[in-house]
Amino acid sequence: MPLPSKTKYPRWMFAFATVLIASTTTVSAQPASADAEQPSIRRDAARLTLAGAQRAIAASRSQAEKMGVLSNIAVVDEGGHLLAFVRMDGARPSSAYTSITKATAAATHRQATGPIGGDDIGGVQLSLALEQAAAASGGKFTTLRGGVPIVCDDQVIGAIGVGGATGEQDAEVAAAGVAAVTQTFQNENENENEKNNNTTANSRDNRLIGKWLIEDIAGQGVVDNSQSTLEINDDNSISGDTSVNYFFGQAKIDGDQVSFGQMGATRRAGPPALMDQETKYLAALNKVARYEVDDNGLLHLFDQSDEELLRASSTK
Repeated sequence: MPLPSKTKYPRWMFAFATVLIASTTTVSAQPASADAEQPSIRRDAARLTLAGAQRAIAASRSQAEKMGVLSNIAVVDEGGHLLAFVRMDGARPSSAYTSITKATAAATHRQATGPIGGDDIGGVQLSLALEQAAAASGGKFTTLRGGVPIVCDDQVIGAIGVGGATGEQDAEVAAAGVAAVTQTFQNENENENEKNNNTTANSRDNRLIGKWLIEDIAGQGVVDNSQSTLEINDDNSISGDTSVNYFFGQAKIDGDQVSFGQMGATRRAGPPALMDQETKYLAALNKVARYEVDDNGLLHLFDQSDEELLRASSTK
């Protein structure tokens, strides 16, 4: 239902929006003693380069062409500053600014963009109130789908924003670019990469590498005919499908120890049963500490207490 041209939003929405936007930019005060205990310089911060941004755009553009959509694609660094942009021939010029806003919002808010509060009238009003509060404070924020953060070593190092198609299509095009970057940024230093690969190859069970279909989550089974998957690549990058959204990230593997760290994901809505299963699946992945591939070829993933979180079968 279209909104009236002069919709009156409840005051609590503006108050909530102002607090939410402000909370992302306010630096909390700490006692002097706490400051003294903290290092003055971070030396472990990763940075997205122009080459990485261009690889992301190339992958997103290729995905857009496969899908038959015309997209504006923007890549920003962790602070929301533009690194690269392309508008495909025939793409809507008006979506250029939208794609940059999506990328900036995903990077600075450290999460994929999308509706807040649901798709009903209350959620729409809240989303509009948040956007207006951000605009009033000079910031960039959007609840449109299509902005996806790029994560490296559990740090958001940038984001991709896509505009020009539907929100779901924009998010899928952006996710392809993110996946391309996460699969390559660990390989830039060839000597270190070779060392890591040799160490990992000697210590891990190579049967772990491949695509897996989730058959059980925390002993509660899965929704009938759902296709929740997990794919682990030889370079330890991971991706998968929750049956509703795509996710991606990087695994850390040492012997039979494995963890998946922070992951990025698209933000589509789905049936309640599948959304509930998605929440449980992603929560289980975040708790994984050990793996085992049994004699039947089934993958078992355990937490630190050796409780089984997930069971999967190979799709090879």
